[in-house]
Amino acid sequence: MKIETNFVSYQTRVNRLLTSCLSNPSPLSKPLYDAMHYAVLNGGKRLRPLFIYTLGIALELSLQDLDHAACAIELIHAYSLIHDDLPSMDNDDWRRGKPSCHKQFGEAIALLAGDSLQALAFDVLAKSPLQPIKILKMLSLLAKAAGPWGMVAGQAMDFSNTNCLDKSSAENIHSLKTGALFIAAFQIPAIVADLSADRLLTLKSVGNNLGLAYQILDDVCDNENINFWQDSMERENHLKGLKDKILADLGSILIFSPEKNLPLIELITALFKNDTFEDSYQLHTEKSFL
Repeated sequence: MKIETNFVSYQTRVNRLLTSCLSNPSPLSKPLYDAMHYAVLNGGKRLRPLFIYTLGIALELSLQDLDHAACAIELIHAYSLIHDDLPSMDNDDWRRGKPSCHKQFGEAIALLAGDSLQALAFDVLAKSPLQPIKILKMLSLLAKAAGPWGMVAGQAMDFSNTNCLDKSSAENIHSLKTGALFIAAFQIPAIVADLSADRLLTLKSVGNNLGLAYQILDDVCDNENINFWQDSMERENHLKGLKDKILADLGSILIFSPEKNLPLIELITALFKNDTFEDSYQLHTEKSFL
């Protein structure tokens, strides 16, 4: 099977599972259900679930062991995008080429849909077919990544420091806003695979560096924060350094079949190419690096 076919199959798998998560049972309010469904299943690459699946396979885990975590992290990501787009936050009317959730359903229902997706994420993760101790560790990890020690902290710091950011401060915010969920995507399979504490720390570095690289690429794509990276050579050298560190760290952990490691390595490498991820792997989305 071709690598890109694997990626599409994982994307299809998690979309099917997300549809089931949203419908079994459906929310009591139909407008709420419609907004949740719209926000979750309205496009997107499922990049965080892809990392969970590809790392999990490299660690010789089954897809069934990873399904609940893949859905949970995407539900957290979807909720964060709803809230990001609200007028009180980034005030974006469009998401993935379509009206934002609050433009489609109104601010109140959009806000509640985001709240509901966050709660649903932890309910889904709690039902993982794993040992209770592993489930507890995953729940704690995701809560810290999504909450006031991770993604939400970064968002708050971003709003507090809009006009006085230097590159170091911006990278600290990006590590929290973007890197925290990437870290979770790399550490959750490690918990399932019973990796040691030092390897969990190595994967934390991998997720953080990937989040920084992703944010730089996203900023360049959106023409934001480009004052930090006006020198294209400096930007490319920085990205190369992040890529080399990521691959070196993974090389110290992935000691199993090189064939099983390849999809993860290819996925990471694709993010550092000049071509968009969609051009390389035909994953159907409306906007690059989203």
